Amino acid sequence: MEISETDAAPSLASRILNTIITLEEVLLSILLTIMILLACYQIGLRWFTSGGLAWIDPLLRYLVLWSGLLGAVLATARNNHIALDAVSYLLQRRLKLWVHLLVDGFCVLVSVFLFRATLLFIKSEIEYGGPGLFGLDTWLWFLIFPLAFGMILLNFSIDAVSTLSNLLRGPEPDKR
Repeated sequence: MEISETDAAPSLASRILNTIITLEEVLLSILLTIMILLACYQIGLRWFTSGGLAWIDPLLRYLVLWSGLLGAVLATARNNHIALDAVSYLLQRRLKLWVHLLVDGFCVLVSVFLFRATLLFIKSEIEYGGPGLFGLDTWLWFLIFPLAFGMILLNFSIDAVSTLSNLLRGPEPDKR
């Protein structure tokens, strides 16, 4: 959902969103680099010492979880998520916007339910979960679930509001 405004200086909201997207990209890059280095280190230890460090494999599992969900957030923010678009190229602009708004509304609704489910999951982990890696409770490692689905919900909500704004603004004048 990278926002760029052509005829005016970028608004505060668009600068904030673009900054968040940049931070997500940096964090995801750092996580992927750490994952690659740790995996290579573990493989090297197994080859040369016939063993490895016991904490690397569970940490890699958590990092895969975090990077996968952060990747989903980033894909949603950039509007690069998986979408089935069989007929929108046949629709006129206004009807296409209505379909887009309907899809965004559905995505917001699903995201609300997923966000709520992740909050219930974290609550359950706080109550019944035990110690996780490095002595941190498991719920801390799973905080990525509500964070990611909350960001996805935010991204779809912003997109829905933007689409609604375009619908209310009316047809764009011809640019020649």
